[in-house]
Amino acid sequence: MFIEIFSSAVMGSIVIFAQFKKSGSTNDSDKLNKIFSLTGLNVRDKEKTYTTQLLKKKNYDWGAEYCYRIPLGRSFEDYQAKFNHIQDGLNNRKTTFQFTLAELKALDFRQSLVPQIKELLTKKKTNRKEIELSYDGLLKVKVYNTPMPTKVNFTDIAFNWDGWKVPVGQIREGNTLILHDFEKVPHLVVGGATRYGKSNFLNMLISTLIILQPDNVQFTLIDLKGGVEFHDFLNAKQVIHYAEEPEEAEEALAAVVGEMREKQQEFKRRGVKNVQEAKDPVRHFVIIDEVGELNPAEAVTKAEKELKERCQTYMSQIARLGAGLGYRQILATQYPTGDVIPRQCKQNSDAKLCFRVQNGTASRVVLDETGAETLPEIKGRAIYQTADKRQIVQTPIIETKTIRQAVSPHIVFKPRKEKADESPDQHQRETRANPSQPGKIQFHE
Repeated sequence: MFIEIFSSAVMGSIVIFAQFKKSGSTNDSDKLNKIFSLTGLNVRDKEKTYTTQLLKKKNYDWGAEYCYRIPLGRSFEDYQAKFNHIQDGLNNRKTTFQFTLAELKALDFRQSLVPQIKELLTKKKTNRKEIELSYDGLLKVKVYNTPMPTKVNFTDIAFNWDGWKVPVGQIREGNTLILHDFEKVPHLVVGGATRYGKSNFLNMLISTLIILQPDNVQFTLIDLKGGVEFHDFLNAKQVIHYAEEPEEAEEALAAVVGEMREKQQEFKRRGVKNVQEAKDPVRHFVIIDEVGELNPAEAVTKAEKELKERCQTYMSQIARLGAGLGYRQILATQYPTGDVIPRQCKQNSDAKLCFRVQNGTASRVVLDETGAETLPEIKGRAIYQTADKRQIVQTPIIETKTIRQAVSPHIVFKPRKEKADESPDQHQRETRANPSQPGKIQFHE
């Protein structure tokens, strides 16, 4: 009886492995070659056709990476433009389902193979392959056998690091959480169309810094979306400057630049060059949500234009001089156009995070490359790009109650600056602190 069961298991594995060898090992490669041909990515010159040439393939647990030499006359952007054609073509269900070697190894031959195979096939019917395209002299096509998770919960993150690192998002390979280190890369540009997770990311970033560095972090928060995004942080002790209108933004930015100048003089007197040498633990984050509202080209009057030009001058000064003085600048916009982000700010921001945008032009404004326009319509999905790497991430989602839980131990009374034509009681801000519920934020593991 044992021999019969063992023989059946062995024969079953041989049949499955044969099917894998027949349809799985080259199927995606054949499909890619066919897609390149049918979508016009190969180049014909007189009687000769120059094809996208496969140089090597490497298998991973998550899928495979294909490296190609592209023909003369084609650019990486030509392949980016066909992103949906390539991904949809790979998900054509007409051919036989593939079994990877990793899936075969996972089978338990001590048990009946039929239910296990059925379960595998069910997963393959519902799973959708996803791809990533990149270029470093060779076209690289990563084909993932399973989709990236569509949601990462902030409360599931284990905060087991120190310093000035903030979670950017989870990548596909090993479900690894990527961190952005503001000590190494001080400035960040964030872009993306509305409802895809840009403002949520900013709220998550601020909350994380308050949780990890409550006594050392300072903020200048400029919320040019009417105050709807950063209002929960309004009375946090870490918030030094807060603005909701361009006039208030100018005042806040001018104050930051003034503080920077004072710190420059202090460092000069002490004979130190930066915050690290000065052993200064404080880091001041200047965060502007919807920086497009400070675009002079959008001004209606001459006075408004001049005000916004001054704001952009201050932002450029922070970008150029702030890093060594302990200032970090984060600029975010949902309308990425060529003139919305000051050039000096962009040039001094070695990290970019871009959520889905409407077209390739908007993607280039943030990333200097296309690609963000092809991201799936999933909240939190973004491209994180540094000087040497480009990764697709699923950014963590943070709920309003979690934000308030993080901020509540740090609420203080902050009377608002009075206007000349209004009475003090019209501007008195009410605290949101709850004295009966002090304590640190608690997250489940």
